[in-house]
Amino acid sequence: MTDAFALIDLPSQALAVQRLLAGRQEGEWLSWLAARGRLTPVETRDPGARTVYLFESALGLSCAFFIDGGEFVFMGDNTSYTVKG
Repeated sequence: MTDAFALIDLPSQALAVQRLLAGRQEGEWLSWLAARGRLTPVETRDPGARTVYLFESALGLSCAFFIDGGEFVFMGDNTSYTVKG
């Protein structure tokens, strides 16, 4: 069932992806995303910080995020936000 999901724009589809992957480990989320686009960890200066990832879909739409307790936290230049259902 999860193989048929067409991931086009992660921020706008985040709630559906979170529901689809609920109960799975973070590593499984990352593997699922990597199978649907390009997933790149971002180097940070703080060794204790969460790992931030850049995701680019097959259509070239990109975003920066980290995962916190089963939710995506998206990051922009001057903001961060989660998508809750």
